[in-house]
Amino acid sequence: MLRMNTLHNHERMSTQDLLLAIEAAVDRGETAFHIEASGQHDIGGPLWNRDGKKLMFTVRNPGQRVGSMCLPDTEVLVEGSASADVGWLNAGGRITVRGDAGDTAGHCAAAGVIYIGGRAGARSGSLMKHDPMYEPPELWVLKSVGSFSFEFMGGGKAVVCGYESQTMPSILGERPCVGMVGGVVYFRGPVSSLPPDVRVCAPNDDDVTWLETGLEAFLAAIDRPRLRKELSVWKHWQKIIPLPQEQQACQSTFCMAQFRAGEWIENGIFSDVAPDDFTVNGLVAVGDYRLRVPVWENSGCTGRGSFDNPSARLLPGAGACRDCKICLKFCPQKAITRKQTDDNVAYGADSGCCTGCGICAAVCPCGIWHMHSNRDMLQGE
Repeated sequence: MLRMNTLHNHERMSTQDLLLAIEAAVDRGETAFHIEASGQHDIGGPLWNRDGKKLMFTVRNPGQRVGSMCLPDTEVLVEGSASADVGWLNAGGRITVRGDAGDTAGHCAAAGVIYIGGRAGARSGSLMKHDPMYEPPELWVLKSVGSFSFEFMGGGKAVVCGYESQTMPSILGERPCVGMVGGVVYFRGPVSSLPPDVRVCAPNDDDVTWLETGLEAFLAAIDRPRLRKELSVWKHWQKIIPLPQEQQACQSTFCMAQFRAGEWIENGIFSDVAPDDFTVNGLVAVGDYRLRVPVWENSGCTGRGSFDNPSARLLPGAGACRDCKICLKFCPQKAITRKQTDDNVAYGADSGCCTGCGICAAVCPCGIWHMHSNRDMLQGE
C-alpha cells in the first residue's frame, strides 16, 4: 500500500500535485493507496489499472468531489466525513463515507454504489440517472438528507434509513423529489409534503428482497452491522416512485412561470437579489432567440428573397428553385411554408416554430436556402 501525506513541513500539497502523483503511481502499477489528505479535491477517480486490477483508496479529510467520475473496479473509503459532491458523476465505483457527506452526494450518478454512514446534505441524489445497459446506480444514507433531495431524479435507487432521525419533521428535507421522473426512493421515517407528480406506496416483496441484501452490504461497509435488526422492520419502510408521464401531464395545471413563482421558490428563484420577469424560453429556441435563420434566396425570383424576408440579398452563386419540395418534406418542425401566386412560387420559414437547425439548407439540391446569423439580421432591422 502506498501511503501519501499531503502536509510536509506545514506546507500543503496542491490538489493538482496530489492528483498527478496518484496518476503516476497508478501507471507504475500501484493499486492500494492510503491518503492523509488536507482538503484536496477529486481524490479517487477517474483512474484504472491497465491489467484490470481493482484500485483501492483509503482517504482521510478529503475535499470536494471525492470519488468523482469514479470508474468500475475502483473503491474509495473515506474514514470520517467528506464535503460536497461525494460520488459526483459516479460511473461505476464503490464509494463509502463512514461519516457525514456534504451537499449533492451522488449528484448525476449513473452507475456504481455510494454509501453514506451519516447524513447527506442538500440536493443529494439529484439528477441520478440509469443507463439500461448497466446496473442502476445506488445511493444509501444511514440517517437523513437535506432539502431538495432527489430533485430531477431520472433513474437509480436511493435508500434513506432514517436512523436517529425519527423526530425530524422530514428525513428527506424540504421539497424532496421535485421534478422526479424515474428511479425509486426507499425511506424509513417522516417525510414532508411531496410534489403531485410522485406517489408513496409500500415496498413489495421484490423491493424487500433487494433491500435485505443491500442493507447487509451497506451496514458492513460503514461498519454498523449491529443496526440490521432495527432497520429490517419492513413495515416501517415506504417508497417514492414517479407517476407515469401521462398522469403527470394530466395533473399539470400551471405553466412554468407560475411554477417558478409559486411552487418552486416563492416570488422567484433569485427574487431577493435580482428582479425576475418570469419569461420562460423553450428548451429549443424559436423566433428572435434562434441562433440562425433560414432565408430562401432564389435567383429566379427577380432578385428578391423569401416572402417572410423580402429584403434579403442574394448570395453569389445562388440557384433557381425547382419547386422540388424537399425542404418541405425534411423540415423536422414543419416550419417551411410554400405560397403560389399565378406562375410564381415562394418559400419561407415560419419563425414561430423554426429552430434554425439548418436542415432545409442541407437538403436543398439547388442551394436556395441559406443560414444567416439571427443577431446580424436583428441588428439590420
